[in-house]
Amino acid sequence: MGIVLIAFGVLIFIAQIESVSAVKLSIKFWPAILFLIGGEILWYSYKYKEEDMNIKYDFFSIFIVLLIVVINLGIYSLIETNMIDKINTRIFSQVYKFKIPCNEFEVDKEIEKIVVNSPFHTSLTVRSGESNKVVSSGSINITTDDREKAKEVLNDEYIVINKLDNVLYISFMDCSDYNNNIQYVCPCDFNITLPCNKKVEINGGSDLRLMADEIKDNWIIDSVNRAKIRLGKNTDVKVDAYVDAKEMLKGNVKWKTTEEKIQGEEEHAVKGELVYGNGDSCIYVLNCDELTVDKLE
Repeated sequence: MGIVLIAFGVLIFIAQIESVSAVKLSIKFWPAILFLIGGEILWYSYKYKEEDMNIKYDFFSIFIVLLIVVINLGIYSLIETNMIDKINTRIFSQVYKFKIPCNEFEVDKEIEKIVVNSPFHTSLTVRSGESNKVVSSGSINITTDDREKAKEVLNDEYIVINKLDNVLYISFMDCSDYNNNIQYVCPCDFNITLPCNKKVEINGGSDLRLMADEIKDNWIIDSVNRAKIRLGKNTDVKVDAYVDAKEMLKGNVKWKTTEEKIQGEEEHAVKGELVYGNGDSCIYVLNCDELTVDKLE
């Protein structure tokens, strides 16, 4: 047992000098315990064999030996089932925050409409832009035990753009594919800039911010939990919002509200209306729990 204590003391000493984890070194060299204890017993037997000295084990000694064997078998089982890696990650994991690389996508002239399927459990900021490009970026938190592992996950594509006929579809990768007991991926926010001269439909999501400095076609926002719209100072736009109650319409604007009967139901919906300029383009807001519209003065 003395040799075992010395060996583990050496491991801890090496860990301090080399700036490595003593726990990881111990897990890596755990089979040495059996070699050292067995070797110590054999050496003791060999050294005193001429003195006809028998090694005797009392109940406590047998219990200790069995306990050591059971513990080592347990450690081996944890290694075989990859539980050691998961435990190490839990102990040594850190949260690494990265910026998602900025990406630009040229929108073809034949594209008439852009459909955005918003991500859940994270915020999405949409800006209207003059250029004929979709520009995407964002930030993400990756929890793992090594920065290089986090960078490998970062290289994947989180904002996916597909084209079908004359419609451009923008979606966001389901990060649950990455989440397990070894690593956890959590996007903080996504940002996209869309051409202001295209029809846009934004569906779903929990938190949407729309920076509408200029819009030259109709936009639809549907089934978003919370939506905040910032209108530019000289925006020529109309906003039509349909909510369950007036209290859901907020912001520094003056809403014109009317009640409209829902077809086939006894309840009434509240329509909120804003008009700036000629109102040639319209933002329709449907099925939103909370809508805030602020206009730059």
